[in-house]
Amino acid sequence: MAAIDILIVLVFVAFSVTAGFRARRRASKSLDEYYLAGRDIKGWRAGLSMAATQFAADTPLLFCGLIATAGVFALWRFWVYALAFLLMGFLFAAFWRRAKILTDAELVEVRYSGNWRLPLRLTKAVYFGLVINSVTLGFVLLAAFQVSELFLPWHTWLPGALYQPILDASRWLGLGFATGAAPYGADLATANNAISVALLLLFVALYSTTGGLRSVISTDIFQFVLAIGGSIVFAVILLGESGGFFGLTERVASLYGDSEARQMLSFAPTLEGALMPFLVIMGLQWLFQMNSDGTGYLAQRFMACSADREARIAAVVFAWVQILGRSLIWLVIGVALLALYPFSPAFFSSSVGAHFEWLGTDCNNANAQPRTRDQIAGVIQRRIAGSISY
Repeated sequence: MAAIDILIVLVFVAFSVTAGFRARRRASKSLDEYYLAGRDIKGWRAGLSMAATQFAADTPLLFCGLIATAGVFALWRFWVYALAFLLMGFLFAAFWRRAKILTDAELVEVRYSGNWRLPLRLTKAVYFGLVINSVTLGFVLLAAFQVSELFLPWHTWLPGALYQPILDASRWLGLGFATGAAPYGADLATANNAISVALLLLFVALYSTTGGLRSVISTDIFQFVLAIGGSIVFAVILLGESGGFFGLTERVASLYGDSEARQMLSFAPTLEGALMPFLVIMGLQWLFQMNSDGTGYLAQRFMACSADREARIAAVVFAWVQILGRSLIWLVIGVALLALYPFSPAFFSSSVGAHFEWLGTDCNNANAQPRTRDQIAGVIQRRIAGSISY
């Protein structure tokens, strides 16, 4: 990590922690203040917070990986949810707010009558709050491992007297947090990931538990602006490297051939084999996904809005930013990476160890590092390809 990277991380950490302590006094007044920020959040803030919540560390990898392995057409698995998000905003958002409930599970007890209301509410709370969230947290932590393994080599930063006990403890506990992304041994990768995730969970718990939803929304917006700003800068750099928009398409055509390039860059399915699956996705998937009515953290943001109109604005901002805004930026990045670093799915289907052997890197050497920028790009491409399986 360069000095600018460390500075950005420190600024983000400082802002998030201070946001939690700034909101602590108001959050401690009541449950409404803590869980719903006093129900006075503006729509645009709630919308950006929802978009930030769906911006995980591995989301750009999945996005670029879909382009690399299936073409631009595969991005419809994201774009199709625009229908659900807009329906959620214009049909459900105001009703979530008018229900005057604290959690989405509470709606079950308000909506239904009889003796089974409480067991049904408890079942929903346990299923979504414990089971679904635990699985989701597992995906998020896996993404954190894949990123931190490459960029947070704690064994080179911490003194041996401090790092060695952590390494010994991870070996004794039999932890297996290594993903194979880093060019050093699995034991070091596991210990490094354990340190990274422990600090990450402590940091998130600090600002979220002290300031409640109000501090979470402030941090979400700051994080989203920072991430999208970085994505825009990255997209501009890649466009310059690949010769601009027209030069980019020409470069892709010259690398992969006209026929393959047209297929990769096409927004529409082919009539031969992909039309029916496309129609099924467009007709069903947007409605069947669990958040189509605004359940969970989306409902929480709607319920925190100051008025029905603000709740609808939140949904519209979320849909536009989530589906159109970030997609256009990542679309440029995904295609430009294909032009600058030609991708072969067959080549990257090999194991991680074989990939590092191709790089000329000794996986058993704890001090080994990728030797050139192109090698680092190759490692990242391997992660992109691997992200599809998750």
